[in-house]
Amino acid sequence: MRKLIEKLRRDSWGMGIFLGIAAPALTFGLLYGLFAAVLAIFGLPVTETLNKDLILKIVLLAIVPSVFILRYYLMKLKYDLTGRGILLVTFIIAIVFAIFQFAV
Repeated sequence: MRKLIEKLRRDSWGMGIFLGIAAPALTFGLLYGLFAAVLAIFGLPVTETLNKDLILKIVLLAIVPSVFILRYYLMKLKYDLTGRGILLVTFIIAIVFAIFQFAV
């Protein structure tokens, strides 16, 4: 466990990009699984209920942990490069979300 913490405390673009991708991906997986489980419990069709709009909302919610991780790395640890990597990935996810949300 200690080695993992030491590896995460590194100031680099790569670590920021990794954290910027991993945190939303894990959050999306957990939220999607939770929604699917709740729908299955109530006997609703999962594929029809989890449509494009709901999935886009889950993607938007998945960005939230990145904000807290970004704040931790910038304010507490003073790791600017890692923070920039997290911010870069967060902006890319937000732009992709906007493209899918507002595409005709």
